[in-house]
Amino acid sequence: MQLKKRQLPFDILDSIRGLAALYVTIAHCRGSLWIGGSEFSRMFPRENWNIGDYLIFGSSMLTRLAVEFVIVFFLLSGFSIAHSLSGNRDPLPFYKRRFIRIYPPYIMALVWAGVVFLLTRALFPQWYDGSMTQFSFIRTVQMNDYFEPGRMLRNLFYMPGEGFITPFWSLTYEVIFYLLAPFLLRRISLYLFISAVLFTGGLLFPDVIYSLGLNRYIHDFLFTYNIYFVAGVALYVNFDKVQNFFGRLHRYAHMAACVLVLMVVYAINLYTQTESSWSFMAAAIFSVLIISYFLLYQVRIKPLMSVGKYSYTLYITHLATIFLYLAGYLLIVKPDKPYILNYFVWMPAVLFCLLIAYVQYLMVEGRSKAILNRLRKKQLPAQS
Repeated sequence: MQLKKRQLPFDILDSIRGLAALYVTIAHCRGSLWIGGSEFSRMFPRENWNIGDYLIFGSSMLTRLAVEFVIVFFLLSGFSIAHSLSGNRDPLPFYKRRFIRIYPPYIMALVWAGVVFLLTRALFPQWYDGSMTQFSFIRTVQMNDYFEPGRMLRNLFYMPGEGFITPFWSLTYEVIFYLLAPFLLRRISLYLFISAVLFTGGLLFPDVIYSLGLNRYIHDFLFTYNIYFVAGVALYVNFDKVQNFFGRLHRYAHMAACVLVLMVVYAINLYTQTESSWSFMAAAIFSVLIISYFLLYQVRIKPLMSVGKYSYTLYITHLATIFLYLAGYLLIVKPDKPYILNYFVWMPAVLFCLLIAYVQYLMVEGRSKAILNRLRKKQLPAQS
């Protein structure tokens, strides 16, 4: 199985990145700010609901796939890194590009989480003393050791804790993949085979695998998440075949398949009441379908592409921004309860997250991209 460079309109993938980042942001805004499903049912018994209550409760269920949409990011990473390494698999230039691309925004996001922590702790110390039991305030209590040296060091080396940086969990597995990719993609068939065996073993014999006592990050990468990077690599390597297959289908049949599989992801998540390997696998199939659809039909959704350009910054800054929004809401409205009862009041938080992320993108990530573009231009004459 050969890794050869393909001429693909990669700007189109920004639409999918924008969709995934926006979905995760909406899900966390709703989950962190609104009263929530079980609490809503307790305060407003179902026998008293009207049609509007059913619609509100039902629509809130549409935001429950935050982790499944991270799987979309994993496939996009596998696909994009396969393209990046298709010309030159020398690890040092690749590591240099990745470091410039992802680490400065990452540091900025760590600083942002610390700033929001200090500000909100000064305004609302009760958020951090453990007296508040709502789900949202689990995240604030988890920030109490944020500036302890040990935790700060782990955060700097992609072993993040929870609190406002909870979404960073996925970056650990992204970085592990980046470190290994220049070597793994030299023997793609072997990499695919071993990854499939490890994933199947983890799925069928989880107790045996856990008994090995592996480090959590190594265990989760090998037996849970690596397979989705592999799927992205396989999609890139076999994209001609995938494109020919879907090219024989009617466009609406392809679109219908995307919608149907997404419904399956929801169904699995609802049935198990949480994310699982089964919903992840369905999300991976959805990812393959939507990536191939967007590239095959050259789908460019400009608003999503705009968000996609700073989707990384949005992903790593939005949770801290959500708590800043909540602090502003409580200061202005002064409600009796430390959460939002009105279903529509949490929605402007999404726009607030987009705005804050865009400003930070201009400050850091946009400049990192500009540096990378200059490096690529310098390398072009040498390669020609």
